Amino acid sequence: MYYIVGSDNQSHGPVDESTLKEWISQGRAIAQTQACREGNSEWKALSLFPEFATALENAPTPPDSGGDATGGLIPYKNKHALVGYYMSIGGLLLMCVPVIGLGYGIAVMYCGIKGRKNAQENPEVKGSVHAWIAIIGGAVESLVAAGWSILVIGSALADK
Repeated sequence: MYYIVGSDNQSHGPVDESTLKEWISQGRAIAQTQACREGNSEWKALSLFPEFATALENAPTPPDSGGDATGGLIPYKNKHALVGYYMSIGGLLLMCVPVIGLGYGIAVMYCGIKGRKNAQENPEVKGSVHAWIAIIGGAVESLVAAGWSILVIGSALADK
């Protein structure tokens, strides 16, 4: 008979070897799960018990938590959304440059749309918010750049 410490940090048991092997096959207990034989005071990982070696080898792999070093805030798997987001920030300056700002704003919107499409097709890549910021930022930058371009070019033509 065994006692284990579950994911809730509570002691469970006593359970027999076959029940514990069943829990391993269900993913309820993993190699790092702390266990103790009944009548023994030494707690150790299930991987250190030879009787569970086969069950642990055949156990399903735990699902990916999706977490990463960035805490999931930066959608590094969705390059278009991320590039569009940073381009939209840079576009706040470039939208004041006639003609160039207009092309830049359109490129930002393109990246945002591609990033949004990627986020819809593959939810695990994330980046939906970054893509929307790129789309909206690119649209605003394009409108401001178009207006500024018309104003500057019109002024230059009027002076001739």
